[in-house]
Amino acid sequence: MTQPPPRRLPGMILAMLQTLAAVLLVFGMYRLFRAPVGGWLRADYDSSSFLFSALLKNVTNLSFWGSMLLAAGFAWANRKQRAWGELLPGGRMHWVVAGLIVVLAWTGGLYPYNFFFGQAHWMDRTAILLLGLAAWRLPAFFPLLLYAVMVSYLQWRVQPLTDAEFTNRKLVLDMAWVLCAAGLARPVIQRWLPRAVYAGTLALLNACLIHYWIPGLAKLKIGMHHLDWLMNDELFNLTASTCVYGWTAFWNQEQLSLFLETVVPFGLPLKLFVLIVELALVTAFWSRRWFVCLSLGRVMLHAGIFVCSGDSFWNWILLQLAVTMAFVEWPSRKKDLVSAAPETSRTGPAAPVALPFFSWQTAIVAAASLLLTANSHMASNLAWFDSQLTERYNFYAVMQDGRRLYINPDFFEPYEFAFIQSQFHYFHEKQPEKILTRTFGAIHDAKVAQEVRQARTPEQMRLMIDKHGKEVRDPKRVAAFSVFLNRWFSHYWTWEGQASRTLHFLSPPLHAYVLSKAPPEQTYHGEKGVLRIQIEFERTFFDGQNFREMDKRIVHEVSLTDPASTRSE
Repeated sequence: MTQPPPRRLPGMILAMLQTLAAVLLVFGMYRLFRAPVGGWLRADYDSSSFLFSALLKNVTNLSFWGSMLLAAGFAWANRKQRAWGELLPGGRMHWVVAGLIVVLAWTGGLYPYNFFFGQAHWMDRTAILLLGLAAWRLPAFFPLLLYAVMVSYLQWRVQPLTDAEFTNRKLVLDMAWVLCAAGLARPVIQRWLPRAVYAGTLALLNACLIHYWIPGLAKLKIGMHHLDWLMNDELFNLTASTCVYGWTAFWNQEQLSLFLETVVPFGLPLKLFVLIVELALVTAFWSRRWFVCLSLGRVMLHAGIFVCSGDSFWNWILLQLAVTMAFVEWPSRKKDLVSAAPETSRTGPAAPVALPFFSWQTAIVAAASLLLTANSHMASNLAWFDSQLTERYNFYAVMQDGRRLYINPDFFEPYEFAFIQSQFHYFHEKQPEKILTRTFGAIHDAKVAQEVRQARTPEQMRLMIDKHGKEVRDPKRVAAFSVFLNRWFSHYWTWEGQASRTLHFLSPPLHAYVLSKAPPEQTYHGEKGVLRIQIEFERTFFDGQNFREMDKRIVHEVSLTDPASTRSE
C-alpha cells in the first residue's frame, strides 16, 4: 500500500513563523544601523572636503565608530558576495539595488554647485561616485556609500532653510538602511532561521511599500470620518495652486479653467484609485501579477501628480520602475520560485520548506511585519486637504540701474525646493500676518478645511483667515536669511562658471518644476549689480474660474553687502 505524502502544513507554518521572525530581525538591525548616525558631529562644508572634515571631527566620537563597526560587520558577512542576487534571492532584485545605488550616487555626488558654501567638493563627489561603482560590483561597499551620501545630504540643512528635500529622500534612505540591515542579518538568518529564505528581500520591499501605505492610511485618518478626504477633498485645487507657483505658467487662465472643467468630474475616481494603490499594498505579495499591477499603479500615481502639479518625485518613480522590472516577467510558469533558491535546492525529507515568494502565506507574513513596523520607519503622512487659497512669497532682485527682476526658485539650487515650497511666513515681523495654509494651499485640519471650502469670495476667505489663521514669528531665522542671501550672491558672482554649469547639466532632476512667472527680460539670470532682494507676499484666491488677488506687497528686504568673511552656521 502506497504511503500518503507527508503533510506540509506544519512545515509551512514553521516557515511563516521563521520568515516573520527573520523580517523582524532585519528591522531590528535597521534601527541599529540608523541609530549611531544621529550622534555624528556635523562636517564643515566650507572646507574643500566635507568627508575628510567629518572624519576629523568624529575621530573620537563613539557613535561614528559604532557606525564604522556596523559597516565592517556588513562587509565581513558579505565578503564573498559578488552579486546582489546572492544577497537578495527572489526576482531580479539587482534592478532594485541598481536603482537605489544610482539615486544615492547621483544625488549625493552630482548635485548642483552649492554657492552657499562656495565649494565644489570635487574630492567628495569623486569618492561618492567611486563608492557607487564599487558597491554595485561588491556589496560589501554599500554601507560606506550610504554613510558618504548621508554626510553629503546634511549640507541641505542650513539656517534658515528647512531640509525641504528630506521628505523626498525618506523612501530612498529607508530602503538603503534596510538593505544594510538585511546584509548584516543574513548569516544569522541562514544559520538559525533556514526556512526564511526571502526575509531580506521581503524586508527591503516592505520598506518601499510602507512609504505608500502610511500616506494611504493617513488619508483615512485626517478627516472627521474615514471617507472625508475621499468624498470632500477638492483635488484639483492643487493644480490651480501650483499654477500660481509657476508650474503651469505656459497656460493662461482660460486654458487652466478648461483643463479643470475637463478633469474635475474624474476627481472621485482618481482619489479612489490613489487609496486603492496605497492601501492595497498590505496584500501586495498575494500574487506576482497583483504585485506588478500595484507597482505600475504607483508609477501612474506619480505621473499624474507630475502632470497636475509639477512635483516629480523622480527618484520614487525610478525605484518603482525597478521594483516592477524585478518581477514583471518572473518567475516563469516552468520554474518554481522555491526550487530556484540555493537554500532550498536540497531534496529529501530533511529539506527545509520555504514559503513561495508570492502566496497567501507570504502575504500574511508581509502584512504582519508591515503592521508591526510601519510607524517606526521614516514614512511621511502626506495627507491634507487642498484649498482654494494660496499663500506664497516671490523674490525680486533690485538692480543698480533701477530694474526689478523676478528670481525663479531654481536659481537657488540645490535649495530650490525650499524656495518652491515658499514657507517664509516669518518675514512678517514688522506687520504680523495670519497665515492659513501651507505649501500649495494645503490645510491639515479637517474642521478648518470644511469651513474654508464654503468660502466663495475673497471677502469670505478673509473671514476664514482671521478666524483660523496663525501668526509666525522667528527673528533668528530672519537674521539668518540675510546671511544666507549675502553668502549666496557673493559666492555666485565669484564661482559661477563652466564648472557650475557642468554640474547643473549633470545634476539629477528637480523635485518640483516651476517656470518663471515673468518674461525673460524681467527675470534675473545672475547679473551683478544687485542692491537688495525684495520678498513679496502674494495671497491668491481661486473661485473655480478665476484667480482673485487678495494681497501682494513687499514684506521684507535684504541689502546685499560683502559677506566674504561670514561663515555658515
